[in-house]
Amino acid sequence: MALGKIDHIDLFVDDLEKAEKHFTEKLGFKLLRHTEHVGKSIELASPAGDFFLDLHQGSEELYKTEREKSPGWPYYFNHIAFKVENINKEFEDMKSKGVSFRLDAPNFNPTTGRTLANAPDADGRFWIQLTD
Repeated sequence: MALGKIDHIDLFVDDLEKAEKHFTEKLGFKLLRHTEHVGKSIELASPAGDFFLDLHQGSEELYKTEREKSPGWPYYFNHIAFKVENINKEFEDMKSKGVSFRLDAPNFNPTTGRTLANAPDADGRFWIQLTD
């Protein structure tokens, strides 16, 4: 298995507009784009350009839904995505070692233009993501 560098960290925030302003004006992040996946969201490049934050507008209903899908899921943290060279190879390698993914195969997300696979931690919480 060869997990690469962190691609992005995915978080839920109470006020997306306020978070965008805070991260761009005060912390030096650069707005990459506004997206619509898991509701309204934005992608912000870190000041060093080595990863990005994927921030989603949160809601109690969304938190409840996500917790039902993954018991023990924290309120604001969603996942950390690791960049991999060959997502299909890594997916199969991890499956052969007993990792049970949320879906049967990596899936392409047309909104972000990336192929993704979500894996659980040792307690079965899905917060580890592979991305190409």
